[in-house]
Amino acid sequence: MKHHRFIRTFIIKMLAMVAMSMALLFTCGMGQRGGVPAPELHVDILLTGTQGDGSHPEPSAEWIASREELGQLVDVHKSGQLPAQDRAAALDIDFNTTRILLVRMGQKPTAGYSLKLDPESCSISQKIAHISLIWAEPAPDLVTAQVITSPFILLKLSKGGYDAVEVVDQHGQARFDLLVAD
Repeated sequence: MKHHRFIRTFIIKMLAMVAMSMALLFTCGMGQRGGVPAPELHVDILLTGTQGDGSHPEPSAEWIASREELGQLVDVHKSGQLPAQDRAAALDIDFNTTRILLVRMGQKPTAGYSLKLDPESCSISQKIAHISLIWAEPAPDLVTAQVITSPFILLKLSKGGYDAVEVVDQHGQARFDLLVAD
């Protein structure tokens, strides 16, 4: 009789330990937010090209804070080549739910340079949005046009869940760190 009680107590304690271990593993797997999954980051390309405004010789990244600023930027970066309906669509941004980020590669001496979004590698962790861009450069032995280019990419990011943005290249090298501007 004592033996059965001992076995039953042992089994109950083992089940309790297994349940607590599973709960601990589940909680740790959900991150530091106590079971709340990390927010999703939606990133879309508004504009991209190789002929930016050319006024920024060095790589740079900046927030676009208003519809007026965005309109001027669209006009400058597309030099009037954007059809009116596409311009209107590019400007139809709700700044209450969206942030706009402009990344410039800086002036380059030849064709063959570009910035491309790697949407599969964009995420939020520890309140930092990670944006992954492919910094494409021509191969050293490739013959390219000798023309000054200014590659850029204009991104639309969903708001929420992050206080800063880190822009990295395809090698994981941090190119820019920006605090969120609201």
